[in-house]
Amino acid sequence: MNLFNEDSFLHNFFLSAGGFIGLNLLWILTSIPVVTIGASTTALYYCTLKLHKDRDISIWKCYWRSFRGNFFQATVIWLGLAAAGVCVWFEKKAVMSMPGMMSAVFTYVVWGIALLLLVIAMYVFPTIASFDNKTGRLVIYALCFAARKPGYVLCMAILTCMPMYFTLVDAQLFPLYLLTWLMCGFSLTAYGNSWFLWRLFRPYFSVEEKEPRGIGNETDQYVF
Repeated sequence: MNLFNEDSFLHNFFLSAGGFIGLNLLWILTSIPVVTIGASTTALYYCTLKLHKDRDISIWKCYWRSFRGNFFQATVIWLGLAAAGVCVWFEKKAVMSMPGMMSAVFTYVVWGIALLLLVIAMYVFPTIASFDNKTGRLVIYALCFAARKPGYVLCMAILTCMPMYFTLVDAQLFPLYLLTWLMCGFSLTAYGNSWFLWRLFRPYFSVEEKEPRGIGNETDQYVF
């Protein structure tokens, strides 16, 4: 028995591992300018969602198709989220100087806004990758998807944040964690999140008719 024939487990394993490593490197390289993180994250999720849908895809072609096609919308939203995050950080600093109860009340407000921004950041780029619509409407869709399955929000937050937390606090294993992130950490995290996201998005794509169905009264273009 040839362990490396096209139907073997080892062949499929190494093929998948190579795909995740390549996708991870593409995301890192296209995120280096920082301003392009929105477009690169959208392209990352486009590929991982298609992996759940189609199983076998061309990572290179799919990545650049989404990166170019969604660059403007994803960049606008990314810059907006980054600006809002900076404002929240400065507001948190200002709240610390407030007296008594006022400080406590505004602390909760600031944390609430920060959590809202985190939820939008987790859902909006996969939504851009999957649906073609106006930028503002896509942000609303992202919030609707998050509200539809709150348990998914928690699972995705744990899957995204916990590995990063252990990377930062475990100094002894930091080199190993860093190597993992550089090799396949980001792509595997996106793939894990896409397990939940694909179950949210799938009802809006009619496989039989090959046409999308709108979330509301307006029809969307499902870009898969």
